[in-house]
Amino acid sequence: MMADEASRRIFPTEPASHLRPRTLSVKSLISSSFWRSFRSSTLHFSSLHRDYIRAGAPSPVSPDVFVTGSYDHAVKIWDARADSGASSVLSINHGHLVESVLFLPSGGLLATAGGNTVKIWDVIAGGKPIYSVETHNKTVTALTLAKVRDDTRLLSVSIDGYLKSFDFSRFKITHSMQYPAPLLSVAFSPTGTIRVVGTNNGAMYMGIKKKKDEFEGQIGSNDFAWSVPLPEKPTSRKNIRYFKRGQSEGDFIIRMPEKVKLKEHDRLLKKFMHKDALVSVLKTKQTTSINIMAVLEELVTRKKLINCISNLDNDELELLLSFISKKATQPWCIGVHGF
Repeated sequence: MMADEASRRIFPTEPASHLRPRTLSVKSLISSSFWRSFRSSTLHFSSLHRDYIRAGAPSPVSPDVFVTGSYDHAVKIWDARADSGASSVLSINHGHLVESVLFLPSGGLLATAGGNTVKIWDVIAGGKPIYSVETHNKTVTALTLAKVRDDTRLLSVSIDGYLKSFDFSRFKITHSMQYPAPLLSVAFSPTGTIRVVGTNNGAMYMGIKKKKDEFEGQIGSNDFAWSVPLPEKPTSRKNIRYFKRGQSEGDFIIRMPEKVKLKEHDRLLKKFMHKDALVSVLKTKQTTSINIMAVLEELVTRKKLINCISNLDNDELELLLSFISKKATQPWCIGVHGF
């Protein structure tokens, strides 16, 4: 089988659902070709729409039925058993430029996406609108189906960067996931375990679903809980192995400077309480002569020594004179200027 050069999109039917495979080739213009793969014959439908055909999808229940969506706001259902050039079986007006169309698993419901709206239609009832979803802020670009446990969800992506999961059995949005770039396409594996989305900057994001439901108690739905391998269970701190576990591979230790415990006279100097600092260092019995000289030198540097001495009372002055009489003759005391 060889499609013509003007073909832009090819939509094969599901092999498991049809004994006779079909392939739908849609051009960017206003025509399409329907291929019977088993005998390489082609049915050509022209003048399907009045504008570019943007989307197409086969029916999951009939090998001869397919749907097309166009920028003329129209969604049309076709039957390949009819002669070429025949009119559509059903025509629906979506109301916006149609970006994506998709049959739901029963084949009786049809989902269409255009603008920021996703609509559900009852095909059997003649195209009756059932529900309209407007959860995206910008144009919805693609639709797909995803298996979640025993249910099936309708997923939509948009250029607003969001992937939304819609439960069409309850008509409820069950999950929302944001990406850093506008999304153009989305696909899921048949088992529902692998997800791939494509963005407008050429990047692709792939996710693998968790095999277990360890996080069912967390806030939000875990239907689409995607992750790399599960984190290890933290070790109990009561266990001695916790203290011998060593550094993890991703840990980066920042060593904080050890807090120095200051003595009382040092704390008073930091508060600029000069007289109190001098009295404190003189009264403390455990204070060494070196500490007293250090305080005196600091007061000399700050030019506060004379003021401190002039404000001492008799008892405090006696402490200072006692220290001077004992240590003034020491060589290491002679170098204190201003004392």
